[in-house]
Amino acid sequence: MDKNLQIPGQYIIRFQTAPVVPAPFAHFYTLKMDIQSAQDLRVDFDIVYNDREELTEDEIFDEGFSTDDDYKWKGSLPAVWINEFQDILASSKIIRKREESEFEDFIEIELDENDKRVTIYPVDKERWSYFLQEMMQAIFETGGREKPFELTYIDIDNDSKTTIDLKASFGKKEFTLSKNAGAARKLDWGQLQKIMDTIYKAEFVPDNALESKPSKKGKYITAGDGLWYQIGVAVLETTSKSKDLAKIEALFNTLSK
Repeated sequence: MDKNLQIPGQYIIRFQTAPVVPAPFAHFYTLKMDIQSAQDLRVDFDIVYNDREELTEDEIFDEGFSTDDDYKWKGSLPAVWINEFQDILASSKIIRKREESEFEDFIEIELDENDKRVTIYPVDKERWSYFLQEMMQAIFETGGREKPFELTYIDIDNDSKTTIDLKASFGKKEFTLSKNAGAARKLDWGQLQKIMDTIYKAEFVPDNALESKPSKKGKYITAGDGLWYQIGVAVLETTSKSKDLAKIEALFNTLSK
């Protein structure tokens, strides 16, 4: 099929987590994209979390959710998301037959083809799931439901202090670094996932964290919850053989250069 993006064009993406995904994580959503021009993307988004009837409120809260996670939003997203959608659609292998697997997310895309509506199914579902996860973050951020990602790392030595601020806007798809409150420089967006994977592989222990900005010698991370986690005290190895903390320190040493 011709997978060039039609502008103007209307696309509907329907997503459902794999049947093996339990509540409270299980969800489905509909994402309607109305591309009016190369610079004008309007979306209508509706997500519903399902199969929660058997769970208590505490069980839902313990997994970091609330009892009010369903969300609807209509609005415009930055034009960068038109290009992102064009790229994944053009490079994706698709089939026209609905296939469901209990271990895979379900994704279908409805679009115009030869003056009629057709439904296609991407084969590379993991890639699409990741793309849609980022786009959903862009919607949450643009809609004001979530703030852009911010993380600060402070290394206090006897006679010096280094501060690194990382900021990522999913709405604009921009990732920046600022050292010691200097000018922000852009980082490659692909680095964001690697950096988060490195940092969050370790175990964060809120009970050991500080509530105010640290002044004593040490290396600390804060990321949106108001707490400062000292590496080795509130950021711990996941196993006796893991080297998560050394990797985090090496990462920030590299970033601070």
